Amino acid sequence: MHTWFMRGDWQRLTTLPIAEFPYIVTLALAELGRGDEVLPALREVEGKMPTRRRHVVVAARALIEGRTAESVSEMKAMLSPDFRDPEGRFYVARHVARYGDADDALAQLEGVVADGFSCCPVFERDPWFDALRTKPRFTELLERCASRHAASVRAFEDLDGRGVLS
Repeated sequence: MHTWFMRGDWQRLTTLPIAEFPYIVTLALAELGRGDEVLPALREVEGKMPTRRRHVVVAARALIEGRTAESVSEMKAMLSPDFRDPEGRFYVARHVARYGDADDALAQLEGVVADGFSCCPVFERDPWFDALRTKPRFTELLERCASRHAASVRAFEDLDGRGVLS
């Protein structure tokens, strides 16, 4: 599901159960102009989630309801010293880049790349990063990300990753 998200395959994401993937399914539906459809399910799921996951559910719901400041605040509430997941932090940074503070988003993205998340294609094409594209820090980040991504692709090919997966 995260690969589908990174590729912008919104239609495929809508086939996933909202209870298991509330944030990415909600964003996929919103990208397709169908965000309102998910509100009842989000309200139902919200109370059943552990705290950290509840933040993303509330953030998604607030976004659909047009309360962007609350949405950004809820996403940022996920961040804590014990939250080390670079991919999860990528989603927070992406959200902040679109609706919050560009400098904060850049700082988060720099940490995400430093911690090993280097899916360069999503950095290059995701429109949620458009506000960052004119910033020299983002250009430098893209260069670091592209270098790490290329190294990962080389390692995958050198180890016959395609053969192993087939």
